[in-house]
Formats: sequence, structure tokens, C-alpha cells
Amino acid sequence: AERGSEPHAMKNCNAFLLWIFLLSGFCGLIYESIWAHYLKLILGHAAYAQAVVLVVFVGGMALGAWLAGRFSERIRQPLLLYAAAEALVALMAFGFHAVFVEASAWALDWLLPTTCSGTGNCWAGWLLAAALILPGAVLLGSTYPLMSAAVLRRGGAPGHTLALLYFSNSLGAAVGVLVCGYWMVPELGLPGTLLLSGALNALVALAAWVCNSWPERAAAAQRPQVATAGAGGSAWLLWVAALTGASSFIYEVVWIRMLAQVLGAATHAFELMLASFILGLALGGWWIRKRIDGLQQPERLLARVQIAMGLAAVATLPLYLWCFDAMAYTLYALSRSAGAYLLYSLASAAMAMAVMLPASICAGMTLPLITAVLLRRGGGERQIGHVYSANTLGAIVGVLLAVHLLLPAVGLKWSLASGALIDLLLGALILWRAARAAWQPRAWVPLLGAAAVCLLALALTAATTFQPERIASGVFRSGTPHLRVDNRVLYQRDGRTASITVVQASNGTRSLRTNGKSDGATDPQSRVATEDDRTVLLLGALGPAHHPRARHAAVVGLGTGLTSSVLLKVGALESVETIEIEPMMLEAAQYFRPRNAAVFDDPRSRIVIDDARAHFARSAKRYDLIVSEPSNPWVSGVASLFGTEFYERAADKLTPDGVFVQWLQLYEASPQMVASIIRAFAGVFPEFRVYGSNPEDVVLVGRRGGTPLQLSPRAFELPGLREQLAPIGIDSAALLAAHDLGRGSFVRMVVDAWGAPPNSDYFPYVDNRAARDRFTGVSATALQEQGASAVPLLEFGPGAPWYAGQVTHADDAMPRRVRDLASGWHGARYLRGQPLEPAERKLIGGYLKEYELTRNWLWACVPLTRDDLWDAALVVAGEVNPALNAAQANALWREVLAGPCRKHLRPQQRIWLELFAAVGARDARLSVAAADQLLEQAAALSPLQHDYVLLAATTARIALGQREQARLLFDRERVRLGPEREQQPRFRYLALALRAPPRPPDQSQPAPAPTSTSENKR
Repeated sequence: AERGSEPHAMKNCNAFLLWIFLLSGFCGLIYESIWAHYLKLILGHAAYAQAVVLVVFVGGMALGAWLAGRFSERIRQPLLLYAAAEALVALMAFGFHAVFVEASAWALDWLLPTTCSGTGNCWAGWLLAAALILPGAVLLGSTYPLMSAAVLRRGGAPGHTLALLYFSNSLGAAVGVLVCGYWMVPELGLPGTLLLSGALNALVALAAWVCNSWPERAAAAQRPQVATAGAGGSAWLLWVAALTGASSFIYEVVWIRMLAQVLGAATHAFELMLASFILGLALGGWWIRKRIDGLQQPERLLARVQIAMGLAAVATLPLYLWCFDAMAYTLYALSRSAGAYLLYSLASAAMAMAVMLPASICAGMTLPLITAVLLRRGGGERQIGHVYSANTLGAIVGVLLAVHLLLPAVGLKWSLASGALIDLLLGALILWRAARAAWQPRAWVPLLGAAAVCLLALALTAATTFQPERIASGVFRSGTPHLRVDNRVLYQRDGRTASITVVQASNGTRSLRTNGKSDGATDPQSRVATEDDRTVLLLGALGPAHHPRARHAAVVGLGTGLTSSVLLKVGALESVETIEIEPMMLEAAQYFRPRNAAVFDDPRSRIVIDDARAHFARSAKRYDLIVSEPSNPWVSGVASLFGTEFYERAADKLTPDGVFVQWLQLYEASPQMVASIIRAFAGVFPEFRVYGSNPEDVVLVGRRGGTPLQLSPRAFELPGLREQLAPIGIDSAALLAAHDLGRGSFVRMVVDAWGAPPNSDYFPYVDNRAARDRFTGVSATALQEQGASAVPLLEFGPGAPWYAGQVTHADDAMPRRVRDLASGWHGARYLRGQPLEPAERKLIGGYLKEYELTRNWLWACVPLTRDDLWDAALVVAGEVNPALNAAQANALWREVLAGPCRKHLRPQQRIWLELFAAVGARDARLSVAAADQLLEQAAALSPLQHDYVLLAATTARIALGQREQARLLFDRERVRLGPEREQQPRFRYLALALRAPPRPPDQSQPAPAPTSTSENKR
């Protein structure tokens, strides 16, 4: 009875081992992803750095598989050794983060700067990477041969067993990709993900040990297998395993690059693509499991699978073009909401699977088939490890070949065709060998058939046209599968890290696009000023304006080249290094001459092809200015350039008084995402300011220590600054300074209240939510409105900024704050009866009726017929006071109080005018006195009147140090606000200010500029 129960027990044990191996695959893919992320913090994201990570990890797995196969037949208990390997991997996972932090600190502080050049390859970094993950990769590579040997010794058909193991491990890996990207990293961060994966590995090790200890196990489970002599002459199958691994990963690289232009290049999109590819491998193993052992000539099936794989790969080319229309329809059908993001992700996954599954299913059949053939020929257990090792080494070659040779040389379409030709020729050669082995008279017939199929594949490839207008459409953002008809593609190349396109619009503006996403638009002839111009020109100008003595600068990202060009033309910089990760970007940037000519022609300019953080890690050079303008944070790998660790590394490369300048988008970004970036920035650069460059972008300017940041009234004396900013309408230091959104302490308080943690490499908050923010189209432009208020909330303590009263013009493309200052300036002129030009009237056009009522009442003595018309004066005061300096605003209202219309004023109206004068003068004591009188009759005030008085009374008390009285007053009066009014930026700020601890007064404001003669005349 006991012996009769052994087969059933063995069957149960084998099924249990399949579940164990599924969990092992789940953890293994997580390690590959997380360890690669860690290593890129040292090596960077450049193409050669990615190659290093691939060679170390995948090469380690190949070595582990080969070693396990080499010694498999001498191992008495392979399952016990498998459990030991999983346990060691778990131990590595538990300690990896702590070891990495110490090792990377040592490498960044000493090893890399000492042993590496500023650019190019760095053997020391490669050796460190190998030391950190190679042992774990070797252990992971050994698991498939060891588990296969353990299960095979327990009985069962070899082919069926191997296919099932391959299926379960691959399925676990596919699930691991998604769970890791969508849940583990967002919730646990990288360290927590490693700890949880380590715990799961420990569970796997324990389960394998328990299964190995079952008393019902067969004696054969411990008996080594010895190869017979029949294995000779089968080495060519290892070459087949290697070549099919190479072709499969050529497909993977090309598909991911192709689909990035449909789905976007976000991290989650890459995870969906990778999961689809691995799922195909798993399904291939599942499909072949019941067929493999009954085959009379498995080589023939292997040949047919290879040919089918090549044809399926080429067939994805027209299917890929269809995906543009599918994505356009998906975006048309879905609302841009957080709930619809799940449907969008499912649709993206469906497109990825439609492209990848057919060929990857074929790829999933090849490894079990080749292994089964070798076992059938008596090759023994060692062949399992050797086939797996050969296939893995082929994968390395395929990725390197695709990234570094095929894509730059022949582009996406023909790179895919190259992989297909490998599979088609392999299939033909296998059929030819099988025919020769069977002594068939026409063994050459398969070769003719294969030649015909190859010609068919080449014809299909040539017939499929990748229309540049479709490839560059950015359909994942625009929702349209092609460019506008008036746009023309001037340049398109597939680089090592991205596909680059230059598109020209009908007005002459040219756009630089990376994987279909615009990374900058400008007119090379400077005839049109774009919104991007406003950002990149300010990026180049604000650094020298805050640090006029700067001599050496670095720019992260070439883009259109305008930022580097501005730096070369402003001030007296001796060198400007532009660090660009994609070599093809240099070719594309040539299409923006002559505007960026200085970047290529000025001898002070140097372009470095490298990852920025890796370059800073290896270089010993220090800079006075670093300007960072990478791509958008939702692009995979870019979010790390908006995190604490990158800012710390960049700060270490600055001279003691150095300045760091950072571009930051507010469009397609939630307040929480923007807050996470600004908190990371402020944590490294506590002395910082935020400038609005246009209504949807800001520029952060920070200094780690030293003197406070200030923009001097003499900034425009800096050589070249006026000329560079003239195209965007900034013609004075006052107008430039007016782009400032407020003190750093104010901005820090606002973003702290948005409740997001600082973005970090180890806890990547931004990377995990940026793609969803892009899809939903949320905006953080409220940051530019936080300080906007009828009462100048930020000025009672430090006083009006020096540029108040000097901003006399603005255009619609400037931030709202600048337009409000110019509007208020001309509004004051209108009140006094001065004539306005049409453009000046346009600035105050939205409030022209209120200005007219107020002017007629206060200057022409036309009585107000209704008390509610008094609100017009409130609107006017709210526009005028923030736009004028203290003396100008106080004089305006005192002129009314002393003017001929004073006898028509009722007592309460006089109090209102006294309040306007006190607020304009930024006089906290007089503001409190006037506001308190009005609050005594709060019930009679309109909502607009109540808001104004409450803001004045509360903010002035804070400035006087009466914080507790201010809080009590605000709590008493806020019941009248209601939920909607209470959420307005001005009241949100007030609530934050009353909750926050007192901060030292801001010392960064320079002395007021001397008043000009022309201003006195006005």
C-alpha cells in the first residue's frame, strides 16, 4: 500500500513544486527590475549603462545555469540545493539596500571620481555593479536547472515537465512585473519591495525544503542522472537556443521602442509591454506541454515554430500601425478621469499583447523543445542548464545588437526584419538537417521554401511604410493618430535610447520630439516666440542673473539647444557643458540653427553624450551653475532627475556659491506630484525661489548655502541679458523679477500642505503617479495663483517687492502674476484720468466697468445709486494695490480722501478708503484698525466685502506677531465663507499660515530701486 501511494505523492509534490517555481519566477523578475533600478543610480540610464546592467544580471543568470547544468548529474539532492539557492537570494534581498547605500556613497565620493574619466565607460563602476548583483544573478540562474532536475527525477514525461516548469516560472515573472510596478514599489518603495520579495523567497526555500523532506518521495529523486554517449553531435542545438534567444530579444527591444510611440514612454507602459512579452513565453510553454513528448520528429516542429515566429514578427509591422488608430479611439471613448485610467491601462495592455503575443508564444516553445530533444538523445540533466545558459547568452547578444547596431543603423522596421530573418534561416537549416538525417533525396527543398518565405518577409517589410506623420503624432497625448496636415517632418532617426523627430509647422516653428512627445518648440529664425521659448530662455537667463560671477556651467539635456545658447551669450561664462543622453539628439538639434549655433560653434561649448547623474558621479569638476531641463517626469527614468538624490549629487558639484536651476511643468501634473518635486528640491536647496515662465511652467532657482538668493534691480546690466530676453517681451529687471511667485518659505508651506512626500530614488513617488496625471490632464497651475489676492498677503511683513510699481506691460503668454501687476499699474493711471493705449486698455479690459464706476465716483463725484456698487471699488483696490509700491498706493487713496469728492463720502466709505490706503502702504497697524471697524458690522457686508476685510485683518495681525488673535478671528469669521470660498488659494494660504510655526523674516529682498524721472511724471 505504501509503495502504491508513492506515484500519487510524487504527483502531488510535483504540482506543489510548480506553484513554488511560479512564486520563484514572481520574485526573480522583481529582483531584475529593482536591482537594475539601483544600479542605474550609479551607472546612469545611458545606452551603454543599460548594457552593463543587462550583461551583469542576465550574464550572471547564464553563468548560474551553466554551472548548475555542469554539476547537476553529481548532485544527489537538487531540490535541497535549490532551496539553499533561494534562501541565499532571500538573505541578499534583506541586506541589499543597506549594502548598496554604503557602497554607492563610497563609489560616488571616492571610487568613481578617482578611477573614471568624466565621460565614457568606467570599469570601476562596472566592477562595483558586478560585485553587488552578480552573486544573486548566478543564484537565480541556477534555479531552473536545479528545479528541473529535481522534478524530472520524480518521474513524468521530460518534455511535459520542462514545458510546465517554464510556463509556471514565466507566468510568475509576468505577474511579478505588474504587481511590482503597480503596487509594491508605490506602496513599499524599493527597500520595502526587496524585503517583501526576500520574505517570499524565504517562503519558497522553506517550501522546497519541506517538499524535499516528504517521506513519500521516490528514491529516484536523489539518484544522479548520468549522460549517455548518445548526446554527441547535438551541440548545434545549443547554437539554435542562443540564436533564437537573440532574435526574441531583438523583437522585444524593437517592440518596446515601437509601442512607446503609441502607449507613451512611461514606466507603467514599459511594465505592460514587458509583462505581455513574458506572458507570451509562458503561453508558449503551456501550449507545447502536452504535445512535446509524443512527437516522432521534434526537430521538425522546432523548425516550423522558428519559421512561424519569424513570420509572426514581421506581421506585427502593419498591426503596429493599426495601434495608432486604436489608441486614438481609446482616448476618444474614455473620459480623462482616475477611474478611466484603469480602462486605459487595460486597452494599452491589449495593444501590447496584440503585437507581442503571437511571436513570443512561439519563442516560449523553443527552449522546452530544444531541451526535450537533447534529453531524448541521452544528453542528461546537464543539457537543461546548458540550453538555458545558451538561450540567455543569446538574449544578451540580441539586446546589444539591437540597441547599439541595428536601431541606429537601419531603424525600427528593418531591425525587426533582421530578427525575423534569423528565425526564418534557423527554421530552414533545421529542416535541412532533419531531411539529411532521414536520407531524403530532396533535402534542398526546405532551403528553397525558406528562401521563398524570407523573400515574402522582406517584401512585407518593404511594403509596410512607417509614415513619419504617424510615428511623430504623440497619439498617447494628442488623441490623433497623425500630425496636422500643415506640419512637415524634417528629420527622423531611431537612436540608442529613443526615436527622435523634428517637425515643422506652417508658421516656421519647429518641434523636437522624443518618441512622439515634444521636448521643445521654437522658431530657428526667431520670428515667433513660443511658450517653450519663455521657459528655455528664462532657464538660461535666471542662473547668471542670480550669480553674475559664474564662470563654469553645465546643462542637463540638449533639447533645441536654446538654454545652452543663452548661457553662452549672457555674462562671462568660460565654459558650458551640455550633457545629453541620446546621440541622435545632436543631429536633430542642427535643425534649430542659427538660433542655437553657439552650442556647436562657440569654443567654450562642450557637448557630452552621457547620463547626467553618471557624468556628475565620475567627473571631479565643479560648476557655478547647473541648469536641468530634462524631459517630462512621466517619461521612464526621467523622474529620478527630479528627486532628492540627484539634487544632492548636483549640489555636491556646485561651487560654494553655486546656483541650481530646474525646469518644472505644472500641466499634466497633480499638485501632489509638483509638491513632491519641490519638497525634494527645497530639502537640498533651502534657499530657493520659484519663477513662473508661462502660465503652465515654473523655474526653480536654488542655492544650497551662502548668501540669500536675490534678483538685483541691476540684473539687466549683465552683458547680453537684455538681448536674450527681448524675444519674450522682458525688457527690464523689474519685469523679470515680477515672474517670481513668492518667497521660498511661502512656496514650501503651500506644497507641504499638499501632503506628498519628497520624491526619492528609493521611494519614487513621482514615477508612480506621473503617467496617471498625464492621462487625466490634471494641473498644478494653482501654484501660480496661491499668492494672488486683492490683499497683498505676503507683503505686510517684508514690504512690497522692489519691482512693485515698475511693471508697466505684459502679454497673455506671461504668468498671471505679471499680467495682474501690469493691469493694476494701468488701472491706477485710468483712475487718474490718463489716456490709455488700446493694448493698455486690453490689460484692464476684464474690469473696465468697475474702473469706470470707481473713477466716476471718487474723481468725478458721481454718487453711487446702490450700496452694492461699492463692490466695484473693492475690485479696483484689489487690482491696484498689489501693483503699486507702498508710496504710490498710499498716495493714490490719500488723494481721494483729500480730494473734492470727500464731502460725498459716508463715514463707512471713508473707513473703506482708509483701509485701501493702509493695505496699499502695507501698514499692518492701520490695516488692523480700519478692518476691525468694518468687522463690527460684518453682517451687513457682502461676501466680497467680507473676504477683503477678513484677509486684511488676519494677515496684518500675523505680520504684527499677533498670531493667536489672528487665528481666533479667522476661526470666528470663516463660518461665513462656506466650503467653496474657503478653498480659494488666498484662504488656503491663510489657513496654512495660521497653522504653520512662525518663520524668520525673509532677507532676500534687495533695497528698493531708485525711482526714475519718468515714473515721477506718471
